[in-house]
Amino acid sequence: MGAMAAALTLLTDFGTSDGYAAALIGRAWRAAPGLQVVTLTHDVPTGNVAVGAYWLAATAPAFPVGTVHCAIVAPATAGDQALVAAVVDRQLLVAPDNGLLHHAWTRGRERRAVRVDPARLGARPSPDGGTPGCELIVPAGARLASGELRLDDLGPQVAAPRPLPGAGDRGDASGTEARVLVVDHVGNAVLSVTRTPWYAPVPVAATLEDGRRVDGLAPTHAAIRRGFALVWNGADHLEIAGNGVSAASALGLRIGDPVRVEWAAAGTDAGAGATSRAWAGVGVRR
Repeated sequence: MGAMAAALTLLTDFGTSDGYAAALIGRAWRAAPGLQVVTLTHDVPTGNVAVGAYWLAATAPAFPVGTVHCAIVAPATAGDQALVAAVVDRQLLVAPDNGLLHHAWTRGRERRAVRVDPARLGARPSPDGGTPGCELIVPAGARLASGELRLDDLGPQVAAPRPLPGAGDRGDASGTEARVLVVDHVGNAVLSVTRTPWYAPVPVAATLEDGRRVDGLAPTHAAIRRGFALVWNGADHLEIAGNGVSAASALGLRIGDPVRVEWAAAGTDAGAGATSRAWAGVGVRR
């Protein structure tokens, strides 16, 4: 009996109120009949590449090695654009090269990327000279998942996918000027601040635009005893969170709002002891 094909996942800003997302499944099955197709989400805000990049990086590592993830999120003004495919820690990703792979790529330990050459996929240019990238991403991903194609078959290797525009938060050793990147369904306000395998600073407070401060780093959401705290979430993003209460609603936080994150002094231990000390003063104050 032959080896089982890898699964294919879909992440888009297409929504689910019409048939656009379902048509992607049809494209996958036409390219690889019987392929297992799983939805990550189709509810990325329209054109919000930063949100799409976050959810792709947050969910892809949960899947078995070899899973292929197809992501389609692009601003309405983007038009036809280059496509990129990458392997990051043995997960395969295919997307427009507009920053969607940024968070997954920056935290990956083993990674390689190629620029997708539409001609290698048998695509013909559209009348205006462009290539319909949306129509290529899912069939290419399906053929990768089925084993018909390998990553190197898609195009020439590149050093890295394009970074997410505006991804570099400004700041210094004392603090970072971040923003609210995502508000999840329970009201945690996920910030643009990340940690990587090579960089794990110790946050001690966050100052909101109206001057209020959220003090303390909690080890988990369940450990928040009162009010709100900072928490490193499972996707290695810092978030302002509560325990059983929506931090975003209570604090009036929305996507894009500025938040200044204050860091512990250089040399502070990033281990459990430092986390406990930083978290001891959980609360919100002006």
